[in-house]
Amino acid sequence: MSDRIYILDKKLLASDRKRFEGSIVDFIFTIISIFVSGFVIVIIGNIFNWDIFSIWKRFVTDSTYLAFFTFLMLNYFFMECFFGTTMGKFATGLVVVTENGMKPNFIKILIRTLCRVIPFDVLSFLGKSGSFWHDSISKTYVVVRRELEKDMKIFYQIDLIGEKEVI
Repeated sequence: MSDRIYILDKKLLASDRKRFEGSIVDFIFTIISIFVSGFVIVIIGNIFNWDIFSIWKRFVTDSTYLAFFTFLMLNYFFMECFFGTTMGKFATGLVVVTENGMKPNFIKILIRTLCRVIPFDVLSFLGKSGSFWHDSISKTYVVVRRELEKDMKIFYQIDLIGEKEVI
């Protein structure tokens, strides 16, 4: 096997449409997460006879945007950190990778998540690069999983040309 290193081909990058579809799924998943969290809090509060629901209700109603944004950021961070994808990316067949097609490490995901807080990050893809700031700053890419796997398989199989097959 050679010492060649796979470098991501820009043709594998996800389209704006797929990324938009994924963000809609993430939005819906976040709302469901907030609902389920409230439901669990009510159950725990009733079991232990705590008045925890009033605190939860005040947090969600008084600071709706903060609650939603907190859940969204936690969703992005934990899902991308552990699985390399969010529910929206999973549903649309996308995955977050480094330039070498590998899952990003903890620091890259943390930087990626924190960069989402930058005002107008959502509109940053309109620039010349066509990528979001949270992608370019963290040096990560969102690609179509199947296409990446196929491209990496071809890349590494080239090294096997001329080798004897072991049965």
